[in-house]
Order: sequence, then structure tokens, then C-alpha cells
Amino acid sequence: MNTRRLMLAAALIATLPMLAVARQGDESSVPRMSLPEFKKALESGQVLVIDVRDAESYGIGHIPGAVLIPLAAVAKKAAELKAAKKTLVTYCA
Repeated sequence: MNTRRLMLAAALIATLPMLAVARQGDESSVPRMSLPEFKKALESGQVLVIDVRDAESYGIGHIPGAVLIPLAAVAKKAAELKAAKKTLVTYCA
């Protein structure tokens, strides 16, 4: 897996309620994890990776296994994401 992509994914780690906080600009309460922690969690299936970019960007390249949910659609998918009962890892770069 591309280390650059993993670093991007590790940049923003959040549970669903934290996404709302981050969107409002207060990212200080958004949990973070290191790249090694992310790799381990990804390999063990403990996280759900969500790409919040647009479809074109996702099509150019994304973290293997990442689910495309554009940021504007995250709130609509809240129940589905909560049902996954995993730590949500979002990335946008």
C-alpha cells in the first residue's frame, strides 16, 4: 500500500460525532492515530476508511478498500456508518 496514501488517511481519524465537530472548524477534539497504528488497524479490519473527496478524485486513486462518501453526503449516511461499529477513518487529500 502506498505510504503517502496511508499518511493522508492517518491525517484525520474520527468517529461519526467528531465529523460534525471537524466540519465546524474545531479539530482539536478529533482523535488522531499514527501511521503505524493506522496500518495495523486497517490490516486487522478495525477501521472503516472513508474517502470524502469527489468521485473524480476517488477515481484517480484511493486507499484500497476505502468507501467513497463525499463530505456533503456523510450526514445522510450517518446511520449506515454507525452500524459498521468500527472506527471511522476519513481522508480528503
